Amino acid sequence: MPMPSFQFAPMPHIHFGWGVRNDLITHIQTQYTGRIVLITGNFLSRPAEFGHIIRDALLETNRHVDHFTVSGEPSPDLVDYIVAQCKTDTQVVVGMGGGSVLDAAKAVAGLIPSQTSVMDYLEGVGLGKPFNVATCPFIAVPTTAGTGSETTKNAVLSRIGQFKKSFRDNKLLATEAWLDPELLMTCPKDVLYSTGMDAFTQLLESYTTLNPNPITDALAWQGMVLFKGAFEDINSDDDSRQQQGYGNIMLAASLSGTTLANAGLGAVHGLAGPIGAFFEAPHGIVCAKLLEPITAANIETLLKIDSESVTLSKYKQIGQLFNPELPEEQSLTGLLTTLKHYAQTYTPQGLSEFGLSMSNIDSVIKNCRGGSMLGNPVTLSDKQLINAIQTSL
Repeated sequence: MPMPSFQFAPMPHIHFGWGVRNDLITHIQTQYTGRIVLITGNFLSRPAEFGHIIRDALLETNRHVDHFTVSGEPSPDLVDYIVAQCKTDTQVVVGMGGGSVLDAAKAVAGLIPSQTSVMDYLEGVGLGKPFNVATCPFIAVPTTAGTGSETTKNAVLSRIGQFKKSFRDNKLLATEAWLDPELLMTCPKDVLYSTGMDAFTQLLESYTTLNPNPITDALAWQGMVLFKGAFEDINSDDDSRQQQGYGNIMLAASLSGTTLANAGLGAVHGLAGPIGAFFEAPHGIVCAKLLEPITAANIETLLKIDSESVTLSKYKQIGQLFNPELPEEQSLTGLLTTLKHYAQTYTPQGLSEFGLSMSNIDSVIKNCRGGSMLGNPVTLSDKQLINAIQTSL
């Protein structure tokens, strides 16, 4: 059979390397002579951290910097508020922080020139207007290694208790992404683990989705190779191993953004969306706790309906990657053991700590069938999804 046709979305200009952030100020000064909008997380309030230094340097070398902070997952109201404070002659938006910060900055950059509301375009809950407006250049500087927002075209916005939806367009893609693994050293370990597990979930799901292509398969596989052992390296007493671990997890996260943007995801993210909408549960922890039970349900279903499927072979490949000492016939069991180990070791919190219980998940099940769920390799029943959530509690 001929190779199926596919498309591959554009990527930002990527600058990667230990300490590469030190070139960012000179780069911005050379490329942009006017007003800059800087959007960060609250970490900039802690002196002597890299973000604080970059912020001060921007203030010293540019005529005007408008600085905004984002705490928690951004809402449409926050995005509209920031946009309204920004001047239409802004030359560039620099987002520096985790996925939520980058998503907010991405949306703001897309709306500053037109001064329109994000609710005009937000999928599913907005007005459905076409995004035919001018945008502002956006530079992404991630300080966590999770969502891969620096390489995606969508900004995820939410109103707790109501929705969690994407503002999505190719014009929202970052112009540049500056990936400095040293910035991850400012990230608390529990945050690094949960965001890293989100990246791993995105890599695994985009590798086994219904809509892969040869490019996404190659990148997802490379991302999983990088992810393997990264947490252990970061926790090593050897400085070179630590640097290798931070670099591997940061690049793996950016690759996961590219693969999800081009191949889609699966049932873990299909459930994580409504869980994030109705409960204040950290996205990375939700993904980590659901990854093993959802993967188990997918494998169980595939063994029943198509034991020779390509997707089942891919699950076996991942199992062999993480457990090369096991014989091939044990690769699926080894994969599930690995996924459970990661969740128990690095994200030990159960989702019940964030308010989920078997008595209040009806809204999650009712709102999970669109979006990422459509890319899952098999259709899982409500019972299978409920069992997966129960396991994660």
